[in-house]
Amino acid sequence: SENKDKMRESIALIGNVTGGMNAVIGGHARFHGNSSKENAIEIPFEEDFLPLLRKIQSSSNEDNDYHLRATDVFLSAFDSTLQNLIRGGKHSKLSLAGSLLLLDHITSNTAIHTPIMSLAKYAKEEYGMIVAVDGAHSLLSLPLEMSNILSDGSDGQEGVDIYLTNCHKWFSSPRGAAALFCSNTTIQDSILRQPAVVSHGVNDGFLSRFLWDGCRDYSAELSLPAITDFWNATDISVVRKDMKQNLKEGIRILIQHWHPGVCSGGGDNADMASIEQNSAEAGLTLVPLQLHAPMMALVRLPDHLSGSAVANKSDRKTSSDAKRVQDYFYSCRVEVPVKCVRGVLYCRVSCHVYNTAEDFETLARVALNVP
Repeated sequence: SENKDKMRESIALIGNVTGGMNAVIGGHARFHGNSSKENAIEIPFEEDFLPLLRKIQSSSNEDNDYHLRATDVFLSAFDSTLQNLIRGGKHSKLSLAGSLLLLDHITSNTAIHTPIMSLAKYAKEEYGMIVAVDGAHSLLSLPLEMSNILSDGSDGQEGVDIYLTNCHKWFSSPRGAAALFCSNTTIQDSILRQPAVVSHGVNDGFLSRFLWDGCRDYSAELSLPAITDFWNATDISVVRKDMKQNLKEGIRILIQHWHPGVCSGGGDNADMASIEQNSAEAGLTLVPLQLHAPMMALVRLPDHLSGSAVANKSDRKTSSDAKRVQDYFYSCRVEVPVKCVRGVLYCRVSCHVYNTAEDFETLARVALNVP
C-alpha cells in the first residue's frame, strides 16, 4: 500500500501528451536556462543510424537478442552525437549536466520500440541529464510498471524522471485523457511547477495544477475507472499477444500482395519465418519486426508507389507524396498513415483487438489501385 500511495502522488491527469510535453519543455527552460531551438540537440538517427538497425540479425531469432543489439546502436547514436559536440567546442560535459533528454518510447513516425531504460541510465550516469519520455503509444500496448520505470531522484536509482502517455490510443478511452508521471518531488516543484495552461489549481499540488486548468470537459477522465475495470477483467498478456500475432499476419498479407516472391521461401505465399528474419534487409519493413512496436510497424508500399532510398535516383519520394497516397486511402475509406523515411514511402500499420485479416486485405487491394 505504501507503493500505491507513492504512485498516487506521482501521477497527474492531463488532456494529452502534447500539452504535457509543452509544460515539461517550458518548465525546463524556466529552471535550467534557454531551451530554444538554437540550443536543441538533434540526434541524426534516421540518416546515420537507422541503416544499422536494418542490418541487425540474430542467430537465435529471440526478441531479447534483437533488443540487446539495437540498444548498442541507440547508445552509439546518442553518445557519438554528444561527443562530436564536445569535440567541436559547442558543449562540454559540464554544460550538458541538467540538460533535458526527450525520448519516444515508441516512435510515432517510424514505430520503433526505443530502449528507454538503457538510454536513461547512460544519459544520467555519463552526462547528468534529466530524462523525459513521450509514451503516447505505450499505455496498454506495452507492459508499463511505472514503479520500475520512474526515478524518484534518490542517489544511484535508475529510471526516467518524467513519463507521459495518452489514454485514448491503445488504452481506448475517449479523447482528452492522458497521464503525466513523476516521482521526483524536486522536479514536481520546479520543472513541473507550471502547466501549459495556468488556472486556479496551480497552487494546490501536483495533481490539481494539471487537472484544474480551466473550463473543459472531464468526461474522458471520468471514464478511466470503467475502462480500467474492463481491461482488468481480461488477461492483458493475452491481449498483447493477440495484437502482436495479428499484426504479423497482417504484415504477411501486405507483403504477399505488394512484394510477391520476396520472403516466400521459394513458394507462392509469403512465409512468416522468412519475413521475421529478412524483412528489413529485403527492404520490406523499416527495421526487423522484433524492433518495431509489438502492435505497429512500417511496411513498404508497392514498388510503383514506394520510391527509392538511393540519393541520386529520381524516384525518391517526399512528404507531399506520402500525403497524396494517404489522402487517396482516406477517399477509399481506409485510414492508415503513410510515412516518408529516407525517400521511401511506408504504411504505418497498426493492429488492435478489433482489427482483422480482412482489414489488411482491403488495404492491400486499395494500395495496388493508387493512381
